Amino acid sequence: MPIHSYILQHFEQLPDDRTNGIHSESPPNERRPDVFQIEDQQIDFASLHLPIRIYTPKDMPHYSLLVFLNGGEIISGDWESSDIACRMLASFSGYKVISIDYKPLLKKSVSSTFDGCYNAIKWITSNAQKFGGNPDNVSICGDSIGATLATSIIIQSIKTNDFILSNQLLFYPIIDFTNEVEKSEYLSRKMYNAKYGVDILKLMQFATNLIPISLLETDKKCLSKMPETLIFTAEYDPFCDEGELYAEKIEKAGAVIKHIRFDGNIHGFMQYFPGSPDYMRGYELSAEFLMKEEKEVIL
Repeated sequence: MPIHSYILQHFEQLPDDRTNGIHSESPPNERRPDVFQIEDQQIDFASLHLPIRIYTPKDMPHYSLLVFLNGGEIISGDWESSDIACRMLASFSGYKVISIDYKPLLKKSVSSTFDGCYNAIKWITSNAQKFGGNPDNVSICGDSIGATLATSIIIQSIKTNDFILSNQLLFYPIIDFTNEVEKSEYLSRKMYNAKYGVDILKLMQFATNLIPISLLETDKKCLSKMPETLIFTAEYDPFCDEGELYAEKIEKAGAVIKHIRFDGNIHGFMQYFPGSPDYMRGYELSAEFLMKEEKEVIL
């Protein structure tokens, strides 16, 4: 379908955003989705010292937990860029959301980021009860490169058996870390790169060596042990084709997966254009996916 008119209008008004990415001002706190409590803490585990932000949706004795990894931190993002996403996920699903600020790891070295995030999630799963969480229902979510980190952490945990996560939610993940565009096997890279907010060549300058795992070469046995998975792709995202190929590989391996392509939309639609139909639909579907699992655990 044609790209949504409000997206085209944005790029007509701000043409530099086509290659430099969309930069939108966060609304004041009083206009953000309401949650019961937001608090900042820190993980201190061995040599790991990472800030986390905890979003409590409402006052309850127990919660299912959702760990969130923000893709924007790789380039210029920070907690502010993922604040609304975490609020939306918490308020819609009833999960307590724990956002990991891995910016300190990136400042040390890109290659240390994966291990740091992996160990942080290992610590969270081992200490779920400290957050009032159900240790049997800890899930992970990420957007863009955050989604890539999330699913890579899942694969590593399957190989090591260090911990088990209940679900993974991957919003427009980046699966192939080559910087190929014109010679790429993915048509979406050739057609949409540097047109709607993503320039692969710029992005890969920051992302090289981030993920030590080749996602598309992960063996079928490992993929078959994936937790229940929800993947969103966007029609006009240059990473659409590889995200759909990854979803197909997980499905063929026998794992439970739901893949939804948002036609007419672009990379980052769960963050940009708040209030638009697909923006709201994305969070509604995410909550529906998580709440189904929560009911099964309670029963």
